[in-house]
Amino acid sequence: MRAWLLLRLSGAPFEETVVPLYEQGSRARVEALGGETGLVPVLNVGGMPVWDTLAIAETLYELYPAVWPARPSDRARARSYAGEVHSGLNALREAMPVNTRGRRRQAVVTPAVQADIDRVNTIWARAGQSDSPWLLGDFCAIDIFFAPVATRFRTYGVEVPVQARPYCEALLAHPWVQEWCQMGFEEQALISSLEMPALPG
Repeated sequence: MRAWLLLRLSGAPFEETVVPLYEQGSRARVEALGGETGLVPVLNVGGMPVWDTLAIAETLYELYPAVWPARPSDRARARSYAGEVHSGLNALREAMPVNTRGRRRQAVVTPAVQADIDRVNTIWARAGQSDSPWLLGDFCAIDIFFAPVATRFRTYGVEVPVQARPYCEALLAHPWVQEWCQMGFEEQALISSLEMPALPG
């Protein structure tokens, strides 16, 4: 999701190759596309494969500077937040797999998961401090890094405090995020191991 949104942000034309995940041969197919870890996403730029979302963001920034904020101080903070999302939030990620089609899904909210949720809401509450609804001025990579988190909160019914709610709602209402989620609704493949049960009632 993030790599696709980053490409939309860059304005660069691109073609997608869909690799069904968690199937026999999935990793080999990704490796054949240049992803040495066997994990998605992989971006091919002029024959040069780039894997890992953060590496893709930095590669696109070199070509399209609007990917990150223009001011160095904002850019540093955005990258710090992105690092938190990218290498952290592991408890949240494990308890609440991305499922853009799901609603009212159950998740076990351990203290570690709640700590991740609280940290996200603390960051989100800082959005909208300028004339923009986004975290650091114009919509940029850091907002994209939080987009899958917003879909998780919606899928699992995570309560977002009033200070952070406008940012979460703005993310889910962004036309590119909505376009991606619509593609998810239309997707026929299902990863049963990541389908959490629905809440009763």
